[in-house]
Amino acid sequence: MQGLKMTSKHILNNRKEKKYEEFKVLAEMNKEIHSTMNINRLLQILVEKAVVAINFERCLIYFLENDFLRCVAWIDRIKRERASIIKKKVGFRMDEISVELLSVKTGKTIYIPDALNDTRVSPKLLKILDTREYCAVPLIGREKVLGVITGDKRYSNAPITSEEIETLNLFASHISLAIENAKLYQEKEAFNQILEQTVIEKTSELIEANQQLSKRMEQLSTLHKMSKLLNESLEKEAVLNKVGLMLESMGYKIFSIWAHGKEGYSVAFATGLDVAYSKLPHNPTGHEGFEMDLSSGNPFFIKDLASSLMIKSCRDYYIKKNLKSCLVVPVATKETLNAIIKIYSDKKDFFKEDLNSFFLLFGQQISKALENAIIFQTIKDEKDQITTLSRKIKEENIYLKAKEKMDFIVGKSSSMQKIMDLVQIVAQTPSSVFIHGETGTGKELIARAIHELSSRKDEPLITINCSAIPEELIEGELFGHEKGVFTGAHQRRIGMFELAQGGTIFLDEIGEMSLATQTKLLRVLQEKEIRRLGSKTLISLDVRVITATNRNLQERVKNNLFRSDLFYRINVFPILLPPLRERKEDIQDLVTHFIKKHDYMNNKMIRIDQEVLDILIKYSWPGNVRELENVIERLIIIARDGIINKYDLPKEILGQADSELPIKPLREAIRGYKKELVIQALKVSEGKKLMAAQLLGMPGSNFSRLFKELGITAKSESV
Repeated sequence: MQGLKMTSKHILNNRKEKKYEEFKVLAEMNKEIHSTMNINRLLQILVEKAVVAINFERCLIYFLENDFLRCVAWIDRIKRERASIIKKKVGFRMDEISVELLSVKTGKTIYIPDALNDTRVSPKLLKILDTREYCAVPLIGREKVLGVITGDKRYSNAPITSEEIETLNLFASHISLAIENAKLYQEKEAFNQILEQTVIEKTSELIEANQQLSKRMEQLSTLHKMSKLLNESLEKEAVLNKVGLMLESMGYKIFSIWAHGKEGYSVAFATGLDVAYSKLPHNPTGHEGFEMDLSSGNPFFIKDLASSLMIKSCRDYYIKKNLKSCLVVPVATKETLNAIIKIYSDKKDFFKEDLNSFFLLFGQQISKALENAIIFQTIKDEKDQITTLSRKIKEENIYLKAKEKMDFIVGKSSSMQKIMDLVQIVAQTPSSVFIHGETGTGKELIARAIHELSSRKDEPLITINCSAIPEELIEGELFGHEKGVFTGAHQRRIGMFELAQGGTIFLDEIGEMSLATQTKLLRVLQEKEIRRLGSKTLISLDVRVITATNRNLQERVKNNLFRSDLFYRINVFPILLPPLRERKEDIQDLVTHFIKKHDYMNNKMIRIDQEVLDILIKYSWPGNVRELENVIERLIIIARDGIINKYDLPKEILGQADSELPIKPLREAIRGYKKELVIQALKVSEGKKLMAAQLLGMPGSNFSRLFKELGITAKSESV
């Protein structure tokens, strides 16, 4: 019994001695880690010496950096060569699942007895460490959690005791204090550096400002006189002459003033230079860095005019005239370099840096005077153009009035005459009109004709393409909305129906409207009133409704894609527009109309060859009248010598025409084909007969003989 008591006492003494040793080692470690205020040095101490302070075989230290828990150090008691500071960004995002993050978020120590089966353990950690049992202890500062330290015994797989976890907690508290002190010290150092730099910068700025002020005071008298002198003139030439006189009065004997004009820079004023100088290259400095040097607007010095960087002709001139150095003063606004002043000297380094600030102000004053002179000249030129512009406006008004009358309907075919009769009849009534026809047949034109011939012509005609407005916006576009009714509704919006009050609304491509919008439109047509989105107030409507589509609405009704009740509501007075291929007798009138229209717009006088007109009449026109107008506009643009010929036509039109060859005698047809082939070859070769002969695979002599036989003239070649 006495022996058992002695054994227990011995074990207790061993534990106390072990605890004492741990505290002793921790005290020494604490002294080490508090000996530095550098984070990296602190981590290095932990990596090198922390292995003796704890019984865990492996430890990882993590720092919390914004929204990322970064692993910064690996401590390894067994394989010490693996211990290191980790510089790569490895760790956990705050939205990931891991014991380390959980310890940081809760501020509590977490013990994991079975890492393989604990769902709190990160799978990517297991792949790297293959740990079985470990614990995580938060690094807690004065006000927040700084990170976490983890430890395991993976090499020996010995169990982790509560005393060891307690020791790790104590170790973590010492580390936390050292880390926080180091971070605070670094923040303080960074702040001191910023403060010191700011003081230096502000002091430099004050010194520089004082120096500039002193120089400006010295030169104020000269600049004041110059300002007064320049303000006496409002013409560009007079301003430049006075600048030249001012430079002469300042003692400069050799200088030039280059002014910017329509053709670049030219000498506007020169003293001490001959005619040969004005013939130098238009780059006023003769220097490759010219654009770069002048873009800043600051004066600069060319200290050696004999430099190899100078353009050769300029360098030779300066050497001949014994000119050694030059001061260049840009006269520039924000957008334009209006002039350049060049002052020469026969001495190197004659111009000193202290002239820079003076000539900067000098150039700015000249720039303002030149800018005023240019504005004055512009106003004068604009005033001179008023009569011309007024006459042009009158001509355009005459054209627009004629265009307004002509643009209703062009065509004398029986089908178009019937449609115009229907338009005349329905225009005088308030009935809804439904216009149906292929794309490009002129549905909007018919709608405008109905409006203009009605009693509502002085009220607005509002046109809406239903297929161009997204489904989520179309209700607000049609009926309007109140402020704040949905996200982005920053103010009240008046809908298209309300804008058309008293007039006409034209709903084009109504067949593309969704069933939900169709339901709301039906109610508006039935009740003749609308309610803006977000409003409780009903607004009565007096609007004539015209709809149009290229779809078969009856077929869409059968397929449940269009409401039958809405179809019958809008189909009160239907008008069916025939495609252009069914009224070919109107094509010639349409061509004439479009040529006149685009002649005026392109300022041309164009006529069309009869052969081209015949081809246009035979073409099927799948795009109808719109396609015809686009083709005519293109032909007018590319037409040469004021005439549209067959070879200007698009390939698809010309190809269809060629597929319908007229019947004629074979000899005549062969001769015509040869002639067309030769003309086309000349066109491709840009009139070079030898190249044209090569394209046709025949000798040049045979080509010349064929050329004469076919009676091809110079005019034919240019076709």
